[in-house]
Amino acid sequence: MRDQIIEFREERDLGQKFNATFTFLRQNFKPLCQCILFFVVPFALLAGIFSGIYQSTQIDQMRGAYEYGSWGAYAFASSLNSLHYWISMFFSLVSFVLLSLTIYSYMLQYMANQGKVEMTHVWEIIKANFIPVLYSAVGILVICGLATLVLVVPGIYVMVPLCMFAVVMLVEEISLVEAMERCFYLVKGYWWPAFGFLLVTFLIQGVISYVASLPAIAVYVLRILQLPGGSNDLLFIVASSVTTIVGLLLYVISITAIAFLYFDLVEKKEGIGLLEQVNQIGAQPKSFVETE
Repeated sequence: MRDQIIEFREERDLGQKFNATFTFLRQNFKPLCQCILFFVVPFALLAGIFSGIYQSTQIDQMRGAYEYGSWGAYAFASSLNSLHYWISMFFSLVSFVLLSLTIYSYMLQYMANQGKVEMTHVWEIIKANFIPVLYSAVGILVICGLATLVLVVPGIYVMVPLCMFAVVMLVEEISLVEAMERCFYLVKGYWWPAFGFLLVTFLIQGVISYVASLPAIAVYVLRILQLPGGSNDLLFIVASSVTTIVGLLLYVISITAIAFLYFDLVEKKEGIGLLEQVNQIGAQPKSFVETE
């Protein structure tokens, strides 16, 4: 028996949005994983490898932290001068953008074809939107970063609507500036419910990510305490790489949740899905007569 097709354009409360998020991921687990495997994992793997090399070097050079007064100051200073760190950050950003595009492109095909999705069609949407969304992601990061530097509260306020920029750009086929205006318009009057939904989503994702990273944490402890097995560079790099890759791929939860948040807000503001249903009802008698 085939699973019921999920309706995206629908108003949902907090629990219904969570239910829709995890139902969508469960129903589309295999085809969505295939898309992620081909389009995202190669770049996530590169991010993980360079992150593992960087972290391995950091721990080996921990003695240099005394020159900076604290480990945090040393880590910050060394990250700025580490090529491995910046390469890892670049591939992490690319992986996140590709993951977002993969999920949202998949959703667009899902909506357009009654749940049937072809990987080649997903790839076509990704190719057409990768560069604009990548540049936009950098811009969004700068804006959120500057807002957070000014004050933490403005930073959080800005992050809630702007987290939807990618899905808005793809679904509505608009530029970054238009997408930003659209995001703030949709969230207006619903900021607190949106914030609460996102907060719980990221908490769930964080808990899963922490549990998945426990083996790598064990390797870190062995390395720091210089216990047997901790001196194995390959084991440490593999553990760090797996942690980075898993952490990146788990964003599938929040990215999917953000899409359902977007569609929920659109329905609350404009009722597009309801209008579509009304039009379909009006068209049914005509189709019936023609069939007869």
